[in-house]
Amino acid sequence: MSFVLFICKYNTGRSQIAEALFNGLTKKHKALSVAGSSVGNGINSIDIKLVQERFGIDMSRQIPKLPTLDLLKSADKIIIVCDPKDCILIPQSYIQKAEHWYIPELDGLSAEEKIKIIEDIYKKVKELISDLDRK
Repeated sequence: MSFVLFICKYNTGRSQIAEALFNGLTKKHKALSVAGSSVGNGINSIDIKLVQERFGIDMSRQIPKLPTLDLLKSADKIIIVCDPKDCILIPQSYIQKAEHWYIPELDGLSAEEKIKIIEDIYKKVKELISDLDRK
């Protein structure tokens, strides 16, 4: 079993979606999402609805959270889903575990634009699970 940590700026959208999709697609591995710099107030209700409607995955109980050194240490893989220059404050010693997926910010986008991005996250998550399954 691998443990994946998804990180984005406020942990209110992209990383939460990646966590929900990952955990919804596999029971062999586990994922958690955390904030890169500061925790946001909550997950956008439209994003929750879109993931539920498109993939049948309920992420309504997820809450934004901050990373801890224990989480960083225990992660087998760290996936940064936003621009790392803008949002990520993780110790340099954990960078070797990190992979960067630049996923555009969802705020201010239409539902159609968000669905395209969510489907891109879904594809990336499926590829990640396949890679982990081969190890």
